[in-house]
Amino acid sequence: MIERLIEQRPMNIVRRRVMAIVLTGLVVVAVPAVLVAWRNPWHYVHLMPFGSSSVVAAVLFAASVLLGVAAWLVLRPALARAVAVVATVLALMAACSGAEFLGPSLYGVEPDRDTEVVALSSGGSFEVVLLHYPEFMMGFDVLRIRSRAGLRSREANQDVACFATPFDGLGPEGTFGTARFLSDHEIEVRTEAGQPWTTRFDPRTLLAVSTLSHGCQ
Repeated sequence: MIERLIEQRPMNIVRRRVMAIVLTGLVVVAVPAVLVAWRNPWHYVHLMPFGSSSVVAAVLFAASVLLGVAAWLVLRPALARAVAVVATVLALMAACSGAEFLGPSLYGVEPDRDTEVVALSSGGSFEVVLLHYPEFMMGFDVLRIRSRAGLRSREANQDVACFATPFDGLGPEGTFGTARFLSDHEIEVRTEAGQPWTTRFDPRTLLAVSTLSHGCQ
């Protein structure tokens, strides 16, 4: 009986250490990955959902919890309790102020999840998307140019056109109507009043020669 307990104790220690290593490994992989998605200097479209403030805050919260559990598995009770307290504080900070810390956009909020493709080039290499940034008593309809290159698809680091959408609404001359490609590297944007505006963009940088603003920053 005593020999069996002696054999089980080292095995339990090994299991706890393995679990702690696995949890720590998850943190080591997940936190840098989500921070890279948040920074996303290449503006890759497929990374953007993973870099939203809510996802980053959730991952930081989970990472703090996992590190606390890992410490509890391998450290002595007194140290484990201290680490658990620190992990809890960090988790609460990530959950409560993660979004504010990240500073999601120039408009103070992140866009709605629904992104609408409003124009597609004839060659299928580029598209114009419409994003809506909601704010209290005010919103912004923003047009951006994106490349269509599979996993390497990028979004321009520029609002090619922006329309403010206040609570009381605007006339058709200040409201987005339609967008279309005149050529692979030239787009036309029309207001609801039918007023056209055109610009060209660099296919490498996706930056437009000129931009349009109706009541935006």
